[in-house]
Amino acid sequence: CEVPDEVIAITAGIDTQDDRFEVEVVGWGVEHESYGIIYKRIYGDLKQSEVWKNLDDFLKQTFKKADGTAMRISCACMDSGGHFTNKVYRFCKARTARKIFAIKGGNEGTARPYISKPTKNNREQAYLFTLGVDTGKSLLLQRLQIEEEGPGYCHFPKDENEYIRGYDEDYFKGLTAETQVLKYKKGRPYFVWELTGETKRNEPLDCRNYAQAAIEITGLTLKEPPKKNTEVQATRKHTRHRGNRSGGIT
Repeated sequence: CEVPDEVIAITAGIDTQDDRFEVEVVGWGVEHESYGIIYKRIYGDLKQSEVWKNLDDFLKQTFKKADGTAMRISCACMDSGGHFTNKVYRFCKARTARKIFAIKGGNEGTARPYISKPTKNNREQAYLFTLGVDTGKSLLLQRLQIEEEGPGYCHFPKDENEYIRGYDEDYFKGLTAETQVLKYKKGRPYFVWELTGETKRNEPLDCRNYAQAAIEITGLTLKEPPKKNTEVQATRKHTRHRGNRSGGIT
């Protein structure tokens, strides 16, 4: 898949189901402006090795910008819930160098920090991040509501490849399947996320949340890199050769 020129880093979020993996690859630009690159369902029997290899191959692929610049996934967060927890731990531990990490959701609502320090208190001794998933969903909702391109804005493919890349109607229904609902406990208000949309399939929301967490885990500073002005550099080189004391354009 081609990556927009504005992308500085790429992450992935992986949701684990009994018969498939659902994966979203997201590009990140300046100040967390995001770009949906591809949403993929990888079907197979998770008891067998083939589907795990297919996932690994997918995560190892190279993405390219229009100028040929090659990019790889900088970090991925993989759901460890469900019936294949230990398999997820083994998969992630073997790929720690590629920053593929197991995650689980915390249940303290927005009181839990989005990203907590990882632990290795599991059978496989794999790094495990406990995410404040409600905190992440709140942040994602804020970003989805941004209407002008810039910091935090979410881009999705709008060309003839949008369905090939997985951004179909089901994706957007899943992305918006949950909303915050105000409830009260002993007279005190609190918010919970509940399925309130047309579908009960919220995997796209989870995948985007995990990919969003992954860019936070990298610790990358998403700022505009200094641009090289080749014309200015050439002028300076030329004027120095002529002995011009001005040094060229400043």
